[in-house]
Amino acid sequence: MATFTQNQGARSLSVLNLGTLANATYMVSTAIDLGAAIPLDVTLEVECDPNGTPAGNRQLILFAKLSLDNANFGSGPESGTAATEEADLHWIGSMPCNDTSMHRKFFSLQGLPITRYLKLVVKNDTGVALSSGNVYRADITGLSSQTL
Repeated sequence: MATFTQNQGARSLSVLNLGTLANATYMVSTAIDLGAAIPLDVTLEVECDPNGTPAGNRQLILFAKLSLDNANFGSGPESGTAATEEADLHWIGSMPCNDTSMHRKFFSLQGLPITRYLKLVVKNDTGVALSSGNVYRADITGLSSQTL
């Protein structure tokens, strides 16, 4: 019978420090190399603290830009407020921010095209600037064994 086990790696240091990201603004991480042995999945932890009472859409949106060679990443915004090419980004998920408390939510890369390299893009759509925020990651690896 085959046995399959999954292991979660340790929580990383921040891969993207959101600082005091302004409302309606994008921010991008440096390129992340998942390695030649790409993990089965990657869990992302996003946290943010709105600086005031959220308004409008009241959310933080997480996207990915993917690359096969660490040079040619998918198109889409990385900074500023121009959302013209936002649809080119790979949507990972949205984190509701309905009050002034610290918010934290977990996301998975599963379901996206598999590439070794990626950049994470966050859009602050909370209606206010952030007081602070970060994105962390933990790789999910696995092992399959066969017993006879």
